[in-house]
Amino acid sequence: MNPQTLVHGDDSDRAAERRLLLRLAGEIGTKSSRTRRHFLAGLTRNAEAALARAGVRARVASEWTRLVVSTRDPEAAREVLARVFGVHSVHEAAPVPFTSLQGLVEALVPLYAERVRGRSFAIRCKRRAPVGFSSQDLAVQLGAALLPFARRVDLSDPEVEVAVELHDGRAEALLESSPGAGGLPLGTGGRAIGLFSGGFDSPVAAWRVMRRGTELDLLICDLGGCGQMDQALAVAKELALRWTPGREPRFWVVDLAPVVLALTQRADPRLRQIMLRRAMYRAGSALAEDLDASALVTGESLGQVSTQTLGNIRACEQAATVPVLRPLIGMGKDEIIAQARSIGTYEVSARVHEHCSISPGRVETWASPARIDAAEAAIEAEPLTPEWIHAAVRRRRRVDLLDWTPGALPDLVVTSVPAGAVVLDVREPEEGPLAGDRRLPFSRAAELLDQLDPDRTYLLVCASGQRSYSLARELVRRGVTAWSLAGGVGALPPHAA
Repeated sequence: MNPQTLVHGDDSDRAAERRLLLRLAGEIGTKSSRTRRHFLAGLTRNAEAALARAGVRARVASEWTRLVVSTRDPEAAREVLARVFGVHSVHEAAPVPFTSLQGLVEALVPLYAERVRGRSFAIRCKRRAPVGFSSQDLAVQLGAALLPFARRVDLSDPEVEVAVELHDGRAEALLESSPGAGGLPLGTGGRAIGLFSGGFDSPVAAWRVMRRGTELDLLICDLGGCGQMDQALAVAKELALRWTPGREPRFWVVDLAPVVLALTQRADPRLRQIMLRRAMYRAGSALAEDLDASALVTGESLGQVSTQTLGNIRACEQAATVPVLRPLIGMGKDEIIAQARSIGTYEVSARVHEHCSISPGRVETWASPARIDAAEAAIEAEPLTPEWIHAAVRRRRRVDLLDWTPGALPDLVVTSVPAGAVVLDVREPEEGPLAGDRRLPFSRAAELLDQLDPDRTYLLVCASGQRSYSLARELVRRGVTAWSLAGGVGALPPHAA
């Protein structure tokens, strides 16, 4: 495969440039020629995007066995590129011109003498062009020259590897190196929907699937008073900026607060968590269908909590219409937390509490699908139906992770009552007494919005702010001045309630 320069710099930059060699993750080398070219192209695009997002000027060239990056800021580039999926390792290469084997050895010894001092080492030579001597010749002579500085030679498990590549008339000494993320290039494995809460599990599950080349859209279900939107968004942003720069996942919010209300009012407390989980599966499946994604990704670990027993997993999965991937299924909590530390999400995830517990007392640990189907049918609550959940997914809100900051409010959202505004309570009557001036149940919005005076200003409120935001956007689309109250009815001032 011919090298292809993908990011260009001017000639004045090139004199001061350093070269980084990116070795490919081993699996890429096992692919067919056609697949390997596809993976290399994806990896090169991802490396380019990551460097651009970090503000590192660089030129990226794709070769059959590696990527070559030329930059004036090798330390920053190496740090960024080590987190690009599909990269096995990143090495800074120092050019060493030579005219003879002896001259090359003499030039290499000062570069490696301190690195091997008092340690075991091995020489790793690779010849990429005819140079008049073999890789073995260089390994023998360079090893002999470095041995007085070192503890010993160890070809099987050295503390230091002295890596040199031979080209026509020059060598490259591989000096500073960083382990890469491994895996497969992001974007080569299709698209999936990650159910996301921001705790330890879901970010690790997302990372493990992205490392296998699958792009994710992240979905958080807003459950009203028991959700923690800001904390989950903070975790998602950390994950995106650290591991997918330039290829950040989209983040979607779907309002399932009415589902929580229906379950707490009508469902058997022992079955509520399972039924809520099924509603999330339905929402994720509907989003997957809308976005042409092929699977759901969850952070479930077998036996970790009541909804994650084998029986309850079976009952929940029957609500999904796409395959469900569980990359943590055989991991213990200690292993998950250890990986959260290694990928850099532990600190932000530690600030996220249990997303939503709506089952006081004992919880069913092994419910049959038939039992849950019957329980849902007996409740006869509209928010539990697939049709209602599909409609909630169509009303979803997208959050731009790059622009989001903690406490930031989306457009049309206010923290106080605008002067002269009519306060509309868009909750269902069974959710509580009227808050504000008038009830406009969300379930009847299609017929009732047309009855509003378009010359008035409206403030919409609901349990959490999701339904009110959705209707405020619809009113604005119709040319009406409307706002949504941040925090829902709990944030409504007493004089306006």
